[in-house]
Amino acid sequence: MNEKLSQYGGLFGAVVAAACCLGVTVVLSAVAAVGLGFLINDAFLLPMFIGFVALNVWTLYRSARKHAALSEEAMLAFWIGGIGALVSTLGLGFTVTGILPVAVSLVYIGLALFIAANVWDFMIGRNSPVCADDECKTEDR
Repeated sequence: MNEKLSQYGGLFGAVVAAACCLGVTVVLSAVAAVGLGFLINDAFLLPMFIGFVALNVWTLYRSARKHAALSEEAMLAFWIGGIGALVSTLGLGFTVTGILPVAVSLVYIGLALFIAANVWDFMIGRNSPVCADDECKTEDR
């Protein structure tokens, strides 16, 4: 359970950091309302985004390695999440630095892949067989 909390905490943090960098008004208002308005600066948000993405990709990898019976499907979810993380990080970096201001669509496409991979990993985890004493059962979580 603790592993899933860190995985979804990383996902939530990455989405909030990306939304702040992109200037989503609702998220900016909520961050300012809780007293974290000083963080609304791209110099803070881009490294935070990269850190949260790295945390989430790492937990996706650990989760994929844990699902031994469904390793190919779980590793595919990991790779899709990794590609989404890379695309969204590059898009956000290009947008924030002004190199390619129209890269906002890359951020959204990458985040969509990233979220889809996490949902897919969650579904794999729910249907993953639990093996004990050479007997595999599907565990309801």
